[in-house]
Amino acid sequence: NVQCFCRIKPYVKRIVEDWDMIDTYLLEQLCAVLDCGTLSAASEKLHLTQPSLTRSMQKLEDLLGVKLFDRAKNRVHLNENGRLAAECAKHILLEEQDMINRVRALDRSSRTLAVGMISPGPMMELSPLLSSLYPDRTIATELRTEEELVQGLRQGMYQMILLNHRLADETFACHSCGTEQLYFVVPLDHRLADQAQCSFADMNGESLLMADQVGYWDRIVREAMPQSHFLLQNGIGALTEIIRASSLPYFATDLTIRLHGRNPERAYIAISDDAATEHFYCYCKRENEKKYLAWFQALARRF
Repeated sequence: NVQCFCRIKPYVKRIVEDWDMIDTYLLEQLCAVLDCGTLSAASEKLHLTQPSLTRSMQKLEDLLGVKLFDRAKNRVHLNENGRLAAECAKHILLEEQDMINRVRALDRSSRTLAVGMISPGPMMELSPLLSSLYPDRTIATELRTEEELVQGLRQGMYQMILLNHRLADETFACHSCGTEQLYFVVPLDHRLADQAQCSFADMNGESLLMADQVGYWDRIVREAMPQSHFLLQNGIGALTEIIRASSLPYFATDLTIRLHGRNPERAYIAISDDAATEHFYCYCKRENEKKYLAWFQALARRF
């Protein structure tokens, strides 16, 4: 067997060399050269020595069988071939990442129900219902921007997403999944404590405690109360501790009130502005609507 391998080794080597593939790292390095303009700048960005990057580019030239760089005495820069190769490399790398995302998403979907959301409130109440309907799946939730959610649903990263408005997109199935009303929560001796409701303008200028992961509510309150100062707390646990030791106002919603009850030492004031009430909609791909029919029927009964 050893003698046989020795006889065929040159032919195997030649076949391997003929079918040699371009490693991803070579394409990434070529893209860095295009973006940075020079080999020295690209080597700094990639944390490589310049000789190492130069060898990589020479290897890429050998694989392609063309020159990618014009080399002068003190200057090396991409030629027309190199610029075209770099643009193609960017496209290949994007396609590769898209493939990875799609395959991982398919694998995850067989074991997990991934739900992307624009606000954490609705899923705090709906997660137990979803778990009871799909006991063999792990429910994974993620807070993201609308653009990220829609793209993630298209690519299969999420099986469902929750948005606060309807989309004009026939490729998605859409079902209502309730509303969320924002409240101010103030000390009992606060100037507005005896009010059933007030506006954002009434509280504008005051400092308020707020959790750092509140989704789109962060943008709404900052736009509506530009003169207020928001003291962000890292997570609900930290916020709860600060609330106990502070007299500062903070925010709650009807969802969190139903889940956690009311603090007897505080007054709850509904915010009257239209922007303080949000309607939520659950989306899935139209082709998967029947797969999650039990969920959408449960939403219809509830809302």
